[in-house]
Amino acid sequence: MKKIGIKYFLILSLLFGFISCNDDTEDLDIEPKVEIVIDNKEGSAVYSFEARTSGVEDDAKVIWSIDGKDIEGEDQQNIINQILDYLFKSGKHTICVRIIINEERTIEACAQISVDIDQNKPCPDLFFRSKRYQSPFTYKFIANFEGRENMPYEWSVNGRLVQEASKNENQYMIYNFEKAGKYEVCIMTETPDCPEGISYCKIIEVMDDENGLCPELSFNIEGSLMFANFYGIDLLETYEWFVDGQLVETESLQNQGRDNLLNLESYNPGTYTICVRTETPDCPTGTEFCKEVVIPEPKSIDCSVFDVVNYMNKVTVATTLSISDIDPESVVWTIDGTVITPISPRVVRLMDHVTQSGKYEICYRAVSQTCGTFDKCIEIDYK
Repeated sequence: MKKIGIKYFLILSLLFGFISCNDDTEDLDIEPKVEIVIDNKEGSAVYSFEARTSGVEDDAKVIWSIDGKDIEGEDQQNIINQILDYLFKSGKHTICVRIIINEERTIEACAQISVDIDQNKPCPDLFFRSKRYQSPFTYKFIANFEGRENMPYEWSVNGRLVQEASKNENQYMIYNFEKAGKYEVCIMTETPDCPEGISYCKIIEVMDDENGLCPELSFNIEGSLMFANFYGIDLLETYEWFVDGQLVETESLQNQGRDNLLNLESYNPGTYTICVRTETPDCPTGTEFCKEVVIPEPKSIDCSVFDVVNYMNKVTVATTLSISDIDPESVVWTIDGTVITPISPRVVRLMDHVTQSGKYEICYRAVSQTCGTFDKCIEIDYK
């Protein structure tokens, strides 16, 4: 009798063990899947997309795209826990998410939406972008919605109003978090048309590391000349200029000709998208800053626009772009009386001609059929 009992016990043990192992095998064989879950308030242009996955490891690479364009650089910092918030324009849009598994396999899901903005709704569609700024615990929150320039609004962090950011002259808030963690950041407004108020909130995950700490790029526009001008520019190893998505120039500290300048004088009249872009060890996904630049059709000549201007004591420019009848052969540049050869008739790069710090007199002379002779000198303090 005891032997029969032992036999049944062994059979049951093997049976349950087989079922248990089979269950474990089924867990390991789950086919990786992803779907997009959409959240939106009717009539609003602000959408939230969540990538819900099964059978995917946490370290898989996730790439979102809007209308065929991947979300890259600092905009990736706005994606928290695979949730993408986006402010759309009216029309039809395609949103896709790709997940790369072990650098070998890619799964993808896409969703199409039709954005119909209710123009009669009393409250605005609030929205903001966020990015790390100069240190791991410092973030810059940038208001990004229609009418923000003329609308009072406020910021809060974890429900506490940030008083010093309430005036919003620059349309952004710079906030120093005390430590790593998750924080709820909100932007809020009340207007006569929206007396009950409205807010937009986002969870920010602050981490104690340097990854994603991207420089804040920028450039100034002077006619057809673009001057890169941002914090830390002299320490940045390399950055690139793009025109309509095409790389046209690379600025490198290893290049003695680096002038932080992009010249569009040779481009035809039209509208161009100009971008500066860089990648650093702390910003491996890269960051960029873009502006639309309009090169206008030639107009009637205004002689009063002529001037000689110095930029950061590095580049001197004659503002003669709109004076189209200047004879290039008549252009003469001098430094302390010595004739020099400029990089273009309108632009002198000082590092090409000056090797020591000090004060120098730079002079420009040229002849225009309409305006006559232009002649002006300025003094610069080269360092």
